[in-house]
Order: sequence, then structure tokens, then C-alpha cells
Amino acid sequence: MKIPKGVTIAGVFVKIIREDLRDEDHHPKGYFGYYSHERRVIAIDKGLTPAAARDTIRHEMIHAALAMSGLDHLEHFEEEAVVRCMEEIFFPAYERFLRNLNRKKT
Repeated sequence: MKIPKGVTIAGVFVKIIREDLRDEDHHPKGYFGYYSHERRVIAIDKGLTPAAARDTIRHEMIHAALAMSGLDHLEHFEEEAVVRCMEEIFFPAYERFLRNLNRKKT
């Protein structure tokens, strides 16, 4: 999968880069990517599969949207809970809604 150079979120261009996110012993650090609001960068691990890269970019885009909307003042665990809620509950429900809507059009 070719990763785009960036994405525009709330009118702000956010660069997408690939980084080696393993520690000095080449073990995973426990995360697949991160968003830096100061740098306006989403970084994803170089070793991710295309599907994992896509999911990680979406996850970090949610973090970016929260930061740009002023909602990044949450504690890390609270913000992560909001992002996971969007990923695991909202997006699947919305995708089902769109599929059902498209079925009713035909």
C-alpha cells in the first residue's frame, strides 16, 4: 500500500511518515504510531502490514482531530479510550449504516 505524504485535518496539513518504532534491542515499543501536534506529523511503524498501517493512520488521525479541536487536554488514558470508542464502536456502526442505506437505494 502506498502511503500518502499527508492528510488535511481541520484545514491543517499533517505529514505522514514511516519510522522504526522499535527499541534499541529491536523489540516493539508497544505502539504502532503516534501523532505529534507540535510537528503536525503522524508517524507509523515501518514494519506494519498495509492493513495495520491503514488502521494506525486512522487511529492517529482521530488523535490529531481531537488535538485540533481542543479536546487533547484529556489524560492520555482518557483520550485513548475516546479514540478506541470511535474505532471499535462508532466506525463499525456507521459503516453498517452506510451499507444498509446503499442496499435500500437498489
